[in-house]
Amino acid sequence: MNSFSSIASFFQIDTQVDLAISGITDDSRSVQGNFLFVARPGVNCHGLTFVEDAIKNGATCILSDKPPPLSIKIPYIHVTNLERVLIKFLFKFYNLDENNFLFHGITGTNGKTSTAFIAHQIMHKLGRPSCYIGTLGAFVNTNFFPTKGNSTPGIFELFQLLADHKFNELTYIFLELSSHALEQNRLSSLPFTQTMLLNIYSDHLDYHLTHEEYVQAKLAILDLPSKYPPIIHTDSAVVQSSLWAIEHKHQVFFLSSQDAARPYFYKKIFKHPETSNIVFQFPSFRSTKNLSLFPEFNLDNFACAIGLLSNSCSGSELEALDYTDLELPPGRSEHFICSQGHVFIDYAHDPEAMKNILSSLAASYDELVLIFGCGGDRDKLKRPQMMRVAEEFAHEIIFTSDNNRSESFEMIAADAVGTRQFKNLSIVKSRPDAINQGLRSLNSKNILVILGKGHEIFMEEGGKFIPFNDREYILGNKNT
Repeated sequence: MNSFSSIASFFQIDTQVDLAISGITDDSRSVQGNFLFVARPGVNCHGLTFVEDAIKNGATCILSDKPPPLSIKIPYIHVTNLERVLIKFLFKFYNLDENNFLFHGITGTNGKTSTAFIAHQIMHKLGRPSCYIGTLGAFVNTNFFPTKGNSTPGIFELFQLLADHKFNELTYIFLELSSHALEQNRLSSLPFTQTMLLNIYSDHLDYHLTHEEYVQAKLAILDLPSKYPPIIHTDSAVVQSSLWAIEHKHQVFFLSSQDAARPYFYKKIFKHPETSNIVFQFPSFRSTKNLSLFPEFNLDNFACAIGLLSNSCSGSELEALDYTDLELPPGRSEHFICSQGHVFIDYAHDPEAMKNILSSLAASYDELVLIFGCGGDRDKLKRPQMMRVAEEFAHEIIFTSDNNRSESFEMIAADAVGTRQFKNLSIVKSRPDAINQGLRSLNSKNILVILGKGHEIFMEEGGKFIPFNDREYILGNKNT
């Protein structure tokens, strides 16, 4: 479908106009020559607000759910129920077979990336085409492709990615679904095979404003169209407090490591550095599997990945695999041994994620040297909470920059520290200097823990993106 007349025909509209269409987008900044610009409802305003910009950038026709403004002089298709038919239109426009895709959506305050990435690896082990799309970018089988940066792409970016890779056989798609994307209905019409809610804590209150709004955004995953009922991991307190309301409104399945009465129950036998075990008692998968994942919460992520796949794969297929060589995503629970000692890098950037990491490491090491910061222009309430978690577990704390954006580092640090006094706290604005200080503190009994940025390859400050990656910096200074 690459002409205006064929697009009009799809919407059962007669036209005498016939233009070649080279591409399609709902972002006026992405429009190129001979593009169809789709003007649809946005987060803050309607796409018609940007139609003149789209035309200047090369749009030769418009598709919208609103009637055409009098000022528009180029071909225009008005479809009142556009949002309801948009997905089918995009499958048709890109000549993609809807039956070739099994979409799996995962949300949760923590664990989305690891769970989706592990599920993607499992499908690769089974020899099936698979695609992970999320915070890391996109992995098509084992090949990496950058995306625009959101954890959850917009629907047009998603379909462009699917079209670029010409999937012509059954392919498993694993999508991270952020609270922003769920609230904005970014992928609300996508035909999911399975959705999953991992946990709910508190995050992104700079956007959602209240904890309750954030919770409701996460619970919106239960309303997405899905072939199978959503699976909910029930072990987080907020989810547990919502179970009665969820059960009375939705058909769901529950997954737990704490309640053996749940249909998806698993038991963790965590050992480190030895191999750990998980005993599964799932409806179609009853088995004990060995794992080498660390820290312990990654066993939960693995169990969730198995649960996510339980309706897409047979139990015998999952049983036959060896999982001892599973890898975690870049920047997630990465452990390095340098000449100075042990270093651990993770993306954890909220109090609960920090607590999970630090409590696990504290059980294995005598002392923790912790480097972390708090993002600028983001939820300020979690800054002192993160510092309290750091104080609880770390022998030495080095507070440093973590995407200050438009805020001053000094103000961010002041929010985190408050009026409290810390004997073991250093405040070091330069992240490289902070890491160097941490490396100098290493000995045979402790570990350097660097949290907050994980896979990220830039520091955002004052409108500039400065190249920097914790992992690469450590690898370049292993013998410093």
